[in-house]
Amino acid sequence: MKIPLSWLREYVDFDDDAAGVADKLTFSGIEMEGISRIRDGLEGVIVAEITEVSDHPQADRLKLCMVNDGAADLQIVCGADNMKKGDKVALATIGSKLPSGIVIKKAKVRGIESFGMLCAEDELGLSEDHEGIFIVDSSVTNGTRINDVLGEPDDVLDLEITWNRADCLSVLGIAREVAALYGTELKLPVIEYSEGSESASDRISVEVTDAEGCPRYTGRYISGVTVGKSPAWMQSRLSACGIRPISNIVDITNYVLLETGHPLHAFDYDFVEGGSICVRRALKGEEMTTLDGEKRKLPEGTLLIADPKKALAVAGVMGGAGSEIQDSTSDVLLESATFDPASIHKTVVALSLMSESAHRFERGVDFEWVDFASRRAAQLMCDLAGGTVAKGVVDAHESRPVAREISLSMAKLNAVMGIDVEASECDSILTSLECKTQSCEGGFKVTVPEFRRDLVIEADLIEEVARMKGLDSIPAIMPSCHAAGTMDDSRAWGREELRNQLVSFGLTETVNYSFLSERLASIVDSDPGVVLPNPVSADYSVMRGSLAPQMLDTLGRNLSHQNHDCACFEIGKVFRTADGSIAEGEHVCIGLMGKGGRYALDRMSKTTDEETFLWGKGIVESILAERGLKAELELSELSMLEPGAGVRILVDGKDSGWMGIVSSDVRSGYRMLEPVLIAELDVDILLHNEPKSRGIDVIPAFPAVKRDVAVIVEESVLHEDILNVIEGVKCPELTRIELFDIFRGRGLGDGRKSMAYSLTFQASDRTLTDEQANGFRDQIRDGIISKLNAEIREA
Repeated sequence: MKIPLSWLREYVDFDDDAAGVADKLTFSGIEMEGISRIRDGLEGVIVAEITEVSDHPQADRLKLCMVNDGAADLQIVCGADNMKKGDKVALATIGSKLPSGIVIKKAKVRGIESFGMLCAEDELGLSEDHEGIFIVDSSVTNGTRINDVLGEPDDVLDLEITWNRADCLSVLGIAREVAALYGTELKLPVIEYSEGSESASDRISVEVTDAEGCPRYTGRYISGVTVGKSPAWMQSRLSACGIRPISNIVDITNYVLLETGHPLHAFDYDFVEGGSICVRRALKGEEMTTLDGEKRKLPEGTLLIADPKKALAVAGVMGGAGSEIQDSTSDVLLESATFDPASIHKTVVALSLMSESAHRFERGVDFEWVDFASRRAAQLMCDLAGGTVAKGVVDAHESRPVAREISLSMAKLNAVMGIDVEASECDSILTSLECKTQSCEGGFKVTVPEFRRDLVIEADLIEEVARMKGLDSIPAIMPSCHAAGTMDDSRAWGREELRNQLVSFGLTETVNYSFLSERLASIVDSDPGVVLPNPVSADYSVMRGSLAPQMLDTLGRNLSHQNHDCACFEIGKVFRTADGSIAEGEHVCIGLMGKGGRYALDRMSKTTDEETFLWGKGIVESILAERGLKAELELSELSMLEPGAGVRILVDGKDSGWMGIVSSDVRSGYRMLEPVLIAELDVDILLHNEPKSRGIDVIPAFPAVKRDVAVIVEESVLHEDILNVIEGVKCPELTRIELFDIFRGRGLGDGRKSMAYSLTFQASDRTLTDEQANGFRDQIRDGIISKLNAEIREA
């Protein structure tokens, strides 16, 4: 939020510069984004009157203007066309240097001499608007310094206001803070204007059908206004705060919003049917076009301002097209109200529509200042637009908020702050913040003002005392700590063991939010799971019931970045609705894609469903086997898996997860052409069974010896059968068995195959001789021949 220092000084007296104020505010908890300078470098810019406008004889897009600067007539070549004879404009005279650094010189433009420059707003440093020449009020005398019209050079404070400090979203709100920091008084603007003979209630009626959504709504009637430009000083202040001036009536509502923090809306009275206002909820399918020109379908239940025939505005967010102030407007219905912050925030999210008004209403505005802001705007409309305010106000509300009372213990305050604060100083600080204090035993009973919606508990009051005393005045003390003992959380250890094991398999851990969209959640289950009533966005509207959708999405994003071989896992919370309450669990999900599970020599051909499934099956069985568990796989149909390619994982007869190949229909959404496997297990079954204890193998000091053996067996003989025979020989020196070749072809006979093994022998206490290694090999070979009816294949 931007605040000109000169505007701030109107409401509070302090003897300090912008840097000093910024320092004070920063150490009171209001972050300062920066300080900028406006209206500086305009010493040579004056007001001049255009006496004649004609086309440039040598250029179609240029104008030739004659202007009077109060002393002489000057010829100026100009590229804008928004000015006319009689307009008062900003003239940069020869020799002047503009804020942008441009030095004005006498020049020839397409053969015509020009004795100065007519300036747009951006050239004066007022805004970024370069649409046309800046027009000054016609009552200003020719030759007047532009700074006498706009104001002298000024500093603008750029503040970052946190969500909880809605009271600081205004000039008066910051003035209140500055007054407390400097120990001075806040000066509210004096509101005085004459009322007409007719009554506001004769012209306006207000019906509020939802008092919770709109606790208070007021309407004032101002007649006989003349819509035109705002005075230069108001335009300058609005521009300095980042708001584009539009017209005097609209500018007044924006000015009061910045001044008081209370949003207002001005309706063209003639477009409000019978002057009748109804605050109601939107009907199913109701639509309206907002001021930004967008036709919007309103979610059922959206809070609206309407007349008997149509919606006029989205309450607290944006007005509707048609009822806004126009050049022909003569009578104004001025709205000032307060709305339920949660309702406004829900509307902002649903419509993806933010405004200065919504920014304040969703944080909460002061119930008591509804009428103050309305009267302030009415006063300005009388002064700047020639309006007449009808007698009284139509004020619809059921009850006023009950003042909050909080107990504050001085002992607790000093303990939390770490310094001793006198009770009198604490009382003075809270009083300066417009809190009412009453002494009691050991502290105070504090009644907080309505505009401080953030003060709810004792800790809030302690924070107020601390920040107003100055956060820099509180000494830094090294906190004491006690060394924690060793971790005894078996689940934490088990989870870390599981994580390490999956990483050792070559998988990469991923982390996702616990929220996802209904569309993504429905990939696994038609039941959307736990749907949030007020999600921050549609992409995070469901608490996940499975990790699989986000794992699939992760694999899809990797594929889109040309990462075709991907193996990932995630350990995270899942949520389900059970017996009317939300049940929480923990799952581990594995996602495999590409050729990571294939032998190094066979990575060129296309991966098959079988290979990918066996890759995942091996990982799942290894996880379980490490914990002494064995899985039973039961064929099952899941919505996201290929028919016949999905299984339920049963451990001790209990359904503990599932695994399978993702269906081609689901993969097509991510342009996945090769198989993708997803597996998901309940972590509880893994964490309740600790991994087997491992010993440490001593690194052998003696060399290993390798021997090969190739046997011809029947086609029905499996690799597992041969391994069982080899292991049955019980040769302790045998340390490794590797199948390195399978051959089928002529010379072996029908239904027969050759299987070649590499055997590694190694002793821990000696170097094996060739004779010993050959003897071990022969024992193994003879066992295979006798038990599997095999033949030895000669080299």
